[in-house]
Amino acid sequence: MTSNTQYLFDAVIGIALIAWICYRQMTWRVVDPARMWRGPIIFAIIGAGILFTGSKNMTFTPLDIALLAIELVIALGAGAGMGAIAHFRRLSTQRAAAFEANRRPSRNGSPLAPVEYESRTSWVGVALWIIMIAVRVGLEIFGSHLGDAVGASTGVILLVLAANRVARTGVLAWRLEQHRQNLAAA
Repeated sequence: MTSNTQYLFDAVIGIALIAWICYRQMTWRVVDPARMWRGPIIFAIIGAGILFTGSKNMTFTPLDIALLAIELVIALGAGAGMGAIAHFRRLSTQRAAAFEANRRPSRNGSPLAPVEYESRTSWVGVALWIIMIAVRVGLEIFGSHLGDAVGASTGVILLVLAANRVARTGVLAWRLEQHRQNLAAA
């Protein structure tokens, strides 16, 4: 692949991911913590795979590592913020039944916890995404002027996305558990 084709491919993937995640921020989604962890894990594995298989042509400098660390911290913070601002509501009986009907059984045959809630972050979540992306693009431009060769990699983009989704899922799952404990205590 030529570098122009690679940039076009990366841009299309990036725009598709941004649109998909913004759509998900605006719509009510069933809260199933086991399922919510899959995306970040897949993004992290693919991102690390791209980064390490492509690293034969790249050398990681201290600048690369520092900028990646900054991006990961920002992504974790934005993800935690998204998890903290998420709104919950009870699932309707019909929606819960429809979700359960299409749910895959657990791999070990143990029963899955029933789903009871759905959540969304609305426009505030989209705004956090836009801020995170703007900061990421700014760091990429800044890094490229200083000689950063790794920052524009699809692998880095996917790792940053994975970090954001891990933080969001962790905070969301924790908040849901706190909510359940408060209901049980009441």
